[in-house]
Amino acid sequence: MDGIWASLSGLSTSAQSIALSANNVANVNSAGFRSQSLVQETLPGGGVYGAAVQQSQAPLEPGGSNVDLATQAVNLDVQGTAYQADLKFTQVQNSLLGTALDMNG
Repeated sequence: MDGIWASLSGLSTSAQSIALSANNVANVNSAGFRSQSLVQETLPGGGVYGAAVQQSQAPLEPGGSNVDLATQAVNLDVQGTAYQADLKFTQVQNSLLGTALDMNG
């Protein structure tokens, strides 16, 4: 897979994971809510995708959810960093492509 496509797949997957964490945090006080996470798998030739949404089997708090805010904070940090890295890579690839096109024309 071309580097830019691998980077774009990473952006999409990170965004999906961030959205799930945001939903988990929003439902921290919802009775019976089970936290969800994204199962990520690699694509042949590079890149990743969200293969499935997995529901946590951790015990529920009495009258509440099983959302662990510390876990969600770490996930948001990790996925946010991954998103920024993929975005930077995409910007660099775009710049290199523009330079190559300028040299060709």
